[in-house]
Amino acid sequence: MTLDPYQSGLAMLQELVGSPPAARNEDTTRFQLVDPLLVDCLGHPRASIETEIAAHPGYADYIVGAPARLLVIEAKREGLTFKLPAGLSGRPTVALATLREDSMAGAAIDQVTKYAQQLGIGLAGIANGTQLAVFLASRNDGKEVARGEAIVFVSLEDMRDNFRKLWDLLSRNALMQRTAHQVLMMGSTGSQPPQKLSSTIKNYPGFRRRSERETDLKLLSTVFIQDIEGNAQVSDEFLRDCYYNSGTLSQYASVSKEIIKARYDNLPDVLGVQSEAVRDKKGLNPSLKRDLVSRVISSKPVVLLGDVGVGKTMFIRHLLRVDAAEELRDHLVFYVDFGREPALNSELRRHIIDSVTDQLESNYGIDINANRFVRAVYNRELNRFKKGIFGPLAESDPAEFQRHEIQELARLIEDRGKHLERSLQQLESTARRRSVIVLDNIDQRPLEFQDEVFVIAQAMSSTLAATIFVSLRPTTFFESKLRGSIAAYQPRAFHVAPARISSIVKRRLSFARKQLLAANDRTDLSLDTHDLKAYLESLEEGFTANETLIGILENMSGGNTRLALEYLSSFIGSGYVETARILEVAERGGVYTIPVHEFMRSIILGENDLYDPSTSRILNLFDISQGDQHEHFLLPLLLAFIQAQGDPTKRAGFIEVDSIFAESQKWGFEPDQTRWHLDRATAKGLLDTHPGESDVSPYRITSIGAYMHHEMVATFSYIDAMIVDTPIMDPAVRTAVLDVRPIEDRLDRADAFCDYLDDAWDGFANPSALSFDWNIQGQRLRNDIDNARKKAVRAREKRSEQGYAPSQDPSSPEEPTSQEEHR
Repeated sequence: MTLDPYQSGLAMLQELVGSPPAARNEDTTRFQLVDPLLVDCLGHPRASIETEIAAHPGYADYIVGAPARLLVIEAKREGLTFKLPAGLSGRPTVALATLREDSMAGAAIDQVTKYAQQLGIGLAGIANGTQLAVFLASRNDGKEVARGEAIVFVSLEDMRDNFRKLWDLLSRNALMQRTAHQVLMMGSTGSQPPQKLSSTIKNYPGFRRRSERETDLKLLSTVFIQDIEGNAQVSDEFLRDCYYNSGTLSQYASVSKEIIKARYDNLPDVLGVQSEAVRDKKGLNPSLKRDLVSRVISSKPVVLLGDVGVGKTMFIRHLLRVDAAEELRDHLVFYVDFGREPALNSELRRHIIDSVTDQLESNYGIDINANRFVRAVYNRELNRFKKGIFGPLAESDPAEFQRHEIQELARLIEDRGKHLERSLQQLESTARRRSVIVLDNIDQRPLEFQDEVFVIAQAMSSTLAATIFVSLRPTTFFESKLRGSIAAYQPRAFHVAPARISSIVKRRLSFARKQLLAANDRTDLSLDTHDLKAYLESLEEGFTANETLIGILENMSGGNTRLALEYLSSFIGSGYVETARILEVAERGGVYTIPVHEFMRSIILGENDLYDPSTSRILNLFDISQGDQHEHFLLPLLLAFIQAQGDPTKRAGFIEVDSIFAESQKWGFEPDQTRWHLDRATAKGLLDTHPGESDVSPYRITSIGAYMHHEMVATFSYIDAMIVDTPIMDPAVRTAVLDVRPIEDRLDRADAFCDYLDDAWDGFANPSALSFDWNIQGQRLRNDIDNARKKAVRAREKRSEQGYAPSQDPSSPEEPTSQEEHR
């Protein structure tokens, strides 16, 4: 019976204890004792252990935990026994000063401490095969390293007798969870970050109240702006009016434009397959249309490439129902959606068969299991059957012959996949109805799932008179090409480039206005036709003419149409939008100019009164996992580094995770700090990584991640929201930063927070050539705070002149607006 890792490790350690003593040199000690201790006893994969790593002026013997470097060990020969004081066995920790009383141990401690500090590794150890001591080589609590503690095992017997302690502190999972750090930092006040402001706020995060009008607008936005994207029954009118794919990005996508453009321009080189755009300046790519309607049986599926949300599904629908509607008039078109219709891997083939079979009946009135149809499909087989051994029964015993004939037909249709294949071939040969089958949204599934779907698509392309479309993300195509099923084929590939978000939004708003106003006055809504018209006019004005709003929407969606529409939907009917003021301006004959801060707060805060990281799509870049004020800058540093190092012409802009951990450790951060930030940045779409390999996957920046560290960190609306969610290490600042709502108080709070970040950066031993510099971004933030203060003053004065009463909303008194710009 196979032992679990713990029991297996204990058994291996018992073998080491029982091994005969020998005079081992340093290399032999490492090979025969230290290697088995780390790999066989403590469960570290060999691939996670590096040896002889240069750390000038020497070489570190062991670095454990790759790709995150968690522990560096200096190994000495077995004969070089550290003379440790008696009575240390079994103690939780031992003072480093006690260990240093032995000169050999002291020299080894000094040596490995230098290696660890140079390589940015927080945990260090010394070993000679039978003795082991592990300690902190760097600290963030103000305590000198030399005055710290060590975890000590004085012999192999000590390790065996206290194996639970050894395992809980130094096994792979224990190192990843920093258990040894917690033990060695015991008593320190700096190991955990202080409470966030949010933890002290009653009823946090609260709910943003909406008026009856705003509630109705929220309902309408869901129907006409967001959910229509995923509705399989969208009208041809919607496809004609709302579809847009120019393949050119807006000039306002200042940060994201170059990243996205370079990524798509380099797709053929990166993917190792020729990839053409689905559209050019004249319209649909002629090659794609030829492939779609060709009567020649193809042996290759057509792969449609595009990142999440760029509009692959909308392109397919527009292609089938508008662009090529005339050419496909006599075709059988089937659409299988793996995003909305879940299926297990083991049921994939059956899922496709069932979907196509059902659509044949529901859309074309063809029941492939009907008696007449089945007999037509297998006419040749029935004629052969009649000539066989049961043939004489046709005259002598017709009923018996029919019974055997039905059994034969049942056998022929038993393989449902083969029966569907024969049915489609029958329709092609007799009715001249060729098939088009679209397998969409499989890139929302695991890589193995995608590989299996592609194998099925390849088989269908080889046997059917059909065009098979498979939609994929470029990253998943790249991975499958390297290791999966696509590697065995050379598929035809086209790509859907991100569209100009502002044009998409303009079309959607125009369509929504036409549909809503066509419905005339609805008695179940609090807004009449006039109110709806005024509101939608202000939206169209804001998101088609306001360059600042367009820039935020373009960059924060990063070419993802679905995300952009989600942001727009969150804004419409938001409690942060002054609907009454919009209608009041309209009554005076003007068009309300949407203030940027209203849009920013709606997408950052959503339905909440305060920022909640668990519900917001926007990530707090300044959050920290440990009591280390320098960590406020770790995620911006990581984003900037990954962007600077990522080359879109090589591996699609991905960089190896090892280099990320190595760089962050040079900055003085622990691997688990880096891992924490990488994980949350990936979850919120700031970084891309390959699915299923979270520990070792390469990373690349997304256009959203680039915009966050370039622009958002220097924006008052963003900082204002993040303050409640950011632990503040300085007690004096933390005491002064309170839950305040008036705009003047929030501006003062932002100034204090900016001062705090300035101090944290000044004390940061920042390395040379950093791609992110808080000195620059902090000054930009101060400028934005000053501008917000001036706008608040002007807005207050303007409202006073025009006789406006102060807002009754406690969260936005005297909020800076663009009221003076209303036309």
